[in-house]
Amino acid sequence: MGIDYRCKGADMPLLHQLLDQGPWPHTRKEMPLSLTLGGDRVLLREVVPGDKGRLVQAFHDLSERSVYLRFMRAKQPPSQEQVAWFTDYPRDTQLSLLLCDDKGYPVAQAQSIRRRRHPLRAEFSCVVADHFQRRGAARHILLALALLARGEGVREWMAEILAENRPMLALVQRLGLPVSLVTGRAMVFVRLDLTALDPWLAHQTKGE
Repeated sequence: MGIDYRCKGADMPLLHQLLDQGPWPHTRKEMPLSLTLGGDRVLLREVVPGDKGRLVQAFHDLSERSVYLRFMRAKQPPSQEQVAWFTDYPRDTQLSLLLCDDKGYPVAQAQSIRRRRHPLRAEFSCVVADHFQRRGAARHILLALALLARGEGVREWMAEILAENRPMLALVQRLGLPVSLVTGRAMVFVRLDLTALDPWLAHQTKGE
């Protein structure tokens, strides 16, 4: 099987439509934010060290399939070091967000991690609780994360996604951002151009 390359420019009408469905944070200090997804009230906030227990429980509740598609491995109990990697991170290079239900249970998590040698680029990822899928949670948390990452200087997002993870591959093409996908045998290498968010961010800053 050869390598397949696809490139799609910004879909500005879609992007504007999505950004009209706020509220959106402009900086980390503006969180937590309360919003409605799929008829349920959720809270968007940054991950904190005290979330370790919540994240372990949320991971435990994920299906084998969801764990495999997100982490590309079989489901195993996470070590203390692995959990700490998600909560006790350096704020200057990493950003991790949660969507929590009205009981504080995490229903979605997404993170952006700058590359050391190329700090204008960052790797991104996202996972949604099985019972909360198909409600727009993944798209909302990723767009919120993208706005914050771009506001902090990240120009490009990168990710390696399993070729069989069709929901995630469809999602990255429905954010309205310029996207390129390079498909190999089992993996798809994705790039998203976050500079397409600049006009919206500039308008919001000007409005302040």
